[in-house]
Order: sequence, then C-alpha cells, then structure tokens
Amino acid sequence: MELIFRKKFLREARIIGNKQLALQLNKIFIQIEKATTLAEIGGLVKLENYAHYHRIRIRISETRDYRLVLTIRKNKVWVEHIALASKIFYKN
Repeated sequence: MELIFRKKFLREARIIGNKQLALQLNKIFIQIEKATTLAEIGGLVKLENYAHYHRIRIRISETRDYRLVLTIRKNKVWVEHIALASKIFYKN
C-alpha cells in the first residue's frame, strides 16, 4: 500500500517528539507498506459512521495512549492525525 502523509500529521508528530512513539510509528508504517489487504494491518479499527476512516491505538505507557487516524481508499493510505487518546477528535 502507498503511504501519504498529511502536513497536519507531520506537524503533530514533530510537536510530540517522543522517541518511543517514533519507533512504534516506524513499525506501523513498515507494516502498512508491506500489507496487501486491510486484514494484514495490525490493530486497525474502522471508525463507526465514517466510510474510509480507521484508527490504530498506540500504547506507549500506562499514561500515554495515542491514536493514529488513517484514511484508506483502495491501495492508498493517508496518515491524517495523531494525538493522545484523551485529546483526540476524529474529524476536523
């Protein structure tokens, strides 16, 4: 699958600046690039009431739980948003 990063995601990831999160994101992105179907992407959950939006939960520690929001259409994956689970809003 082809990964496309939104500018908003890149800004948010830079602001967070957590090394553990960066390692987890790297693993997820490698997994997405190698995947041929959605079932091969671990932890992917479709958001209710949205046709193309999905999320992946990233647990760093007991207090740090992030959500990665993706838009998936055919073989393209747009990385939309990342934030703490307590501060997430899925659609802007």
